[in-house]
Amino acid sequence: MSKYPKEFKLKVIDHYLTGNEGFIQVALSYGLHRDVLRNWVHSYQLHGEEGLSPERSRYTPAFKLSVLRYQEQHQLSANRAAMHFNIASGSTIASWQRLYNEHGAAAFKCDVLEQPSPMSKSIDIKKILKIPLTELSPQELLRRAQYLEAENAYLKKLEALAQQKNLANKNKSK
Repeated sequence: MSKYPKEFKLKVIDHYLTGNEGFIQVALSYGLHRDVLRNWVHSYQLHGEEGLSPERSRYTPAFKLSVLRYQEQHQLSANRAAMHFNIASGSTIASWQRLYNEHGAAAFKCDVLEQPSPMSKSIDIKKILKIPLTELSPQELLRRAQYLEAENAYLKKLEALAQQKNLANKNKSK
């Protein structure tokens, strides 16, 4: 449950958008921090009223990785990425980033072969990898993309660990 009701948020946002006052003045008049108001306004502008009540839900490993990849590609802060994807808090994304930095994609239990989504339970990944893309159904394409994303993340992490080990060995030998 949000600390502030949606109606209150809409009233404050409307005051900001229709008035000549800036974030600081409007926030002070309602007893808010300017960053809270700024986040509300940006979320409202990106997602409309739905942006004011972000869903708290369980996110798939593939979604978490795609958010982190998008954040990196667009050089976004965790808060900006959260607004873009309508995630309740930037701290959620920051915790995903910490987990990813420490454990790679495995931190998200990203082995799509062991944990298929309900939509794709009956799809055999070994068969999908051999079929030309033009002959795959949308579910099979999604399953293939999830598998390849997980494989790519795993290989990147493996390469990073190998480089880290080589550096450690070089430093020991000096």
